[in-house]
Amino acid sequence: MLTTLLIAVTATGCATGVLGEEYNGAFWGQSRTQSRQGEAYAHYLTAIFLEEQHEDEAALYHLQQIPELDPEAVTPTLRLIRTHLRKQDYAKARVMIERALKQTPEKTNLWIVAGEIYHQLNDFDKAIAAFQRAIEINPDNVLGYGALVEIQESTNDLVAAIDIYQKLIELNPSSAGLNFQLGLNLVRINDTENAVKYLQKALQLNPNLVRAQYLLGALYLENGDNEAAIKSTEAYLQRRPTDIGATENLVAAYTRLGQYEQAMTALQPVFRSGQAEAIHHLHAMWILIQDGQYERAQRLAPPSGAPYFSTLLTTIARKAAGTPHKATLDSLATIEGDLPIETETHLNDLVILFETQDAGAWLLQQVQELQKEADTLPELQIILARLHMLMDNFEAATQRFAPVIATQPTAWLHYNVAICYEEMDDFTQAEHHLLAYLDLEPDDPDVLNFLGYLYAENGVKLDKAERLLKKALTADPANPFYLDSLGWIFYRQGKADLAIHSIQQALYKMDSDDAILRDHLGDAFRLQGDIQRAIAEWERSYRLDSSNEAVLEKIKRHQKRKPAA
Repeated sequence: MLTTLLIAVTATGCATGVLGEEYNGAFWGQSRTQSRQGEAYAHYLTAIFLEEQHEDEAALYHLQQIPELDPEAVTPTLRLIRTHLRKQDYAKARVMIERALKQTPEKTNLWIVAGEIYHQLNDFDKAIAAFQRAIEINPDNVLGYGALVEIQESTNDLVAAIDIYQKLIELNPSSAGLNFQLGLNLVRINDTENAVKYLQKALQLNPNLVRAQYLLGALYLENGDNEAAIKSTEAYLQRRPTDIGATENLVAAYTRLGQYEQAMTALQPVFRSGQAEAIHHLHAMWILIQDGQYERAQRLAPPSGAPYFSTLLTTIARKAAGTPHKATLDSLATIEGDLPIETETHLNDLVILFETQDAGAWLLQQVQELQKEADTLPELQIILARLHMLMDNFEAATQRFAPVIATQPTAWLHYNVAICYEEMDDFTQAEHHLLAYLDLEPDDPDVLNFLGYLYAENGVKLDKAERLLKKALTADPANPFYLDSLGWIFYRQGKADLAIHSIQQALYKMDSDDAILRDHLGDAFRLQGDIQRAIAEWERSYRLDSSNEAVLEKIKRHQKRKPAA
């Protein structure tokens, strides 16, 4: 929430008193002698006059004299808070608001201002507690809910934010914006079923929310409801016809349904716009090969930007058409390009966009047939290995990588093989390949993090793990994944406070809430002895990933031990 809003909240009225409170002796406070109170009042009037003359520093001086003369004078204290907020001096504002709360703890807006000040000082626990207190005092105060949901979103506590949005919608059910924001947060935690419900409601309330239309189309596509995806995405494109991302989704939905002509028609505006990239040419080749239009597919090969996959799809098209293809296949070995990058971009895009299992299985079969004709071609082995990884066939992937890494032990190959072994819970082999990577590139922060986290997960070599993560964080101090790994190492070392701090910092810097980080934070609170907060974090983790039975078991086990409130 902006400082200007803070100032506005603390400045509601002048003659009638701050926060709408009528100015009177009781609110001013009468615990001091009449003379000291009179002196304080004189400072107050002088400060008001100076503020009107825009002499802010002089006004601030007089306001600062009042607390010493009359500590119970709440009205000038609030005016002093407003001045500190205008100057963005949140530390001094904190001192003043805490003094005001001691005098009038029943004031809802005081707690809201306190919460925002704590928020500005990154004291999130106190900020949340202040907003919750405001809501307890006045459950119908929308400002309190709004402030609370803002801080929860800023700290990625999306589960709590979702709960608050639901309460706000109870108070204002006809708000399209609230329904949209709730739907958007549900998207961020992958609760697609409920996200669809609230986004649909937002559109019913306001048909002009085109962003909701786009998100619905994307969610339908993700859920495999391709016909609904087409309907929603076409409606969106009527208003935003140049949105290439939405066009790609529409093409994917038509292709998945086997409606290849419609898919190509949907793709045409991208080519006509002059914005077609290599991946769009690959999309067209894929669709036309599926449709049996092999010659046309070859003509639409990208002129540049995807040499390996352009050659691969051309080879598949030529073989399917019954035309000579061996020379094209063999040319994979002579291409000057970046196969690792292409397998991490173009391959991922094709397989995921056109559905991982169906598209992956089809392409896997095609490449395996080609591999029979060129069984020593390392490029095909790498493509096959990456396909197996995309389809979670990690053992098969290692078998494909093995002959290549034996002759070309590059860092990238070691990294991918390490991922496979880590997925197969083979600590020894995963460590071996990560160490081999670091022998080649000793300063890569991602791999330093990978190895350090591997040690932490297995509870071994924790001192070395800590050194690895601190080196990674030197390269990228704000990386949330590195911060979480370091926090997890601290947890394994029994350092609860350090673990909590590091994991919380990781959560604050994430793009979204995260089930694993919430689980880690719960474990750290348990180590600290705060079972109530541990359970709260585990519950958030389970809300984010209800497939994690281990987290559910921890919740059940510790709920039985939790002391009564």
